[in-house]
Amino acid sequence: MKILFLAIISLLLNACQTGFVPISQRNLYEKEGKSANLGHRRPIEERATPGSEVYLKRENIEIVPQETKNYTGSLLTLKNPDTYLFTDAPRGELGEFLDVFVTVNRSEKPATPAAAPADPAAKGKAVQDELIAALPKLEPAIADAKMPSLIKMKVVRKMENGDIIVEAARASQNEWEANSQRATARIPHAKITGRADISTADLADVHWSESVNGTMTERESNTWEDEYSMRWAGFDEARSKVALDLENKRKDLEKVKDRLKDKIVNVGRERNKLAAEKDKVDVLRREAEDKLNDLSQKNSQQDALIEQQKDIIKKQEQIIEEARNNNQANLVAPEKVADPKAKDAKTPAAQ
Repeated sequence: MKILFLAIISLLLNACQTGFVPISQRNLYEKEGKSANLGHRRPIEERATPGSEVYLKRENIEIVPQETKNYTGSLLTLKNPDTYLFTDAPRGELGEFLDVFVTVNRSEKPATPAAAPADPAAKGKAVQDELIAALPKLEPAIADAKMPSLIKMKVVRKMENGDIIVEAARASQNEWEANSQRATARIPHAKITGRADISTADLADVHWSESVNGTMTERESNTWEDEYSMRWAGFDEARSKVALDLENKRKDLEKVKDRLKDKIVNVGRERNKLAAEKDKVDVLRREAEDKLNDLSQKNSQQDALIEQQKDIIKKQEQIIEEARNNNQANLVAPEKVADPKAKDAKTPAAQ
């Protein structure tokens, strides 16, 4: 019976199974905010109170190459380009053009500006300089007159010790003029085999030649000089006939400008002479005024003395006049007062 009962239970369990074995499953549950009309919605998040925000700083990841140390004891360094498996082709083949970067060998200190003249007499010259500076500039503007950053030099020869001879040349000519420049130099083998850039400081045994309308200029030096760079930057191209005509007209205008400068200088000199003569006249005028003032003072003093003398003379004349009147009065009065008897007595005696 037990066996039969267990067999029936096992049959019933097998009859209830559908024959599918679930691989994965999830539990379904009702989310918050479910509504029969609106369906499922995400619940509204509660806003945090101000001042309670939390900020997280993200770390920036930077990839930096790590320097490797040589623990093998080998004399070869991994950073040396000569140890690379694939390297560039060697430089310095015949006919190859090399980029030679221009560097400055010598630099001068900036000149300190001259102090302004304290002499007031220099104001006239300042006016003259201002007039000359106001004249138009007739020199042609050179927009491209800049120091070149590099010079293309061609390999023309390879020496037995590995050094190479490079050359840079250019020329320009027409029916009226011809200009040319040529520079040759030697570059050591160590600079060619290296991977660093070649500059004018690496050039040795430099020979420079320049021809401007048949005028030759040659220079030789152990290194590249700044003069060569300046000459290379100021190379003059051969001009056309129109350019030559314009140049002749410009020279004529330069002559007119020079004459104007001479006139301005002469006018300045005459102006200075007139100013000097004016100063002399002012001095003489001041001296004459001083003399006139002295003479007027003396005249006024003499007039005062004359007036005093006149007053004294008037007083003396009055005294003389009074004395004369008194004398006349004294002479007339005794005759009137005399006794007539005395007159009669005197008369017979006189007879």
